[in-house]
Amino acid sequence: MIKEKKNLYIYENEIVKFIFTKRDVDAKDFQQMDKLLRENNFNYKNLSYVKQVHGCEVVSIKDRLSDFSIESDALVTNEIKKPLMIFTADCVPLVFYDENKKVIALAHAGWKGTYSEIAKNTLELMVDKYTSDVKDIKVIIGPHILVDNYKVSEELIEKFSSLKVDKYYKEKNGEFYLNLETINKQILIRNGILEENIISTGLCTVADNDKFLSYRKDKGTDKRIATVIELK
Repeated sequence: MIKEKKNLYIYENEIVKFIFTKRDVDAKDFQQMDKLLRENNFNYKNLSYVKQVHGCEVVSIKDRLSDFSIESDALVTNEIKKPLMIFTADCVPLVFYDENKKVIALAHAGWKGTYSEIAKNTLELMVDKYTSDVKDIKVIIGPHILVDNYKVSEELIEKFSSLKVDKYYKEKNGEFYLNLETINKQILIRNGILEENIISTGLCTVADNDKFLSYRKDKGTDKRIATVIELK
């Protein structure tokens, strides 16, 4: 069960732990992140992150990667005590873990990454490089902008029709709302993830803006939510 604490949400078991930070934490403030992660027993000195570009590239992490030299939107590793981090502020943070093969991954899925099926690409690397069985992989969908607050153009709705996903948008009073969670869930299931292994926090960066940063609600803020995962 994911537990709420003062400045983050955290999940931990014998093999893996991960967090989503709350709005009083800025993931881009590395001094603040150092303190937060150390307080929660993450190995900050081995923290890896990349330059996110709203794409669908996935990178395998062996050694620490923390200088924004690599452009990617998902990270995968099987290294112990080498945490991974992604930055979001309305986009969908996807947390993957395979306790059997001891593999973890994070993906940053905005509408562009979702459309390009970054969830599928992340799964493929876990399977192809780390020999995970998709039936063993669990996925947590973190805080993001939920459908009722994600108004988009009709053109974007039409673009997403090519993914052939059911019930991926709402129409209200002639306006269109995109459901990134539904789309990512169906992509995951289509690629072998068991439905019961997908868990959503149900938290919305807009509706729950008292808890989370939102690019839209906070008028283009440059602050970000951190999602961090580590194999113990």
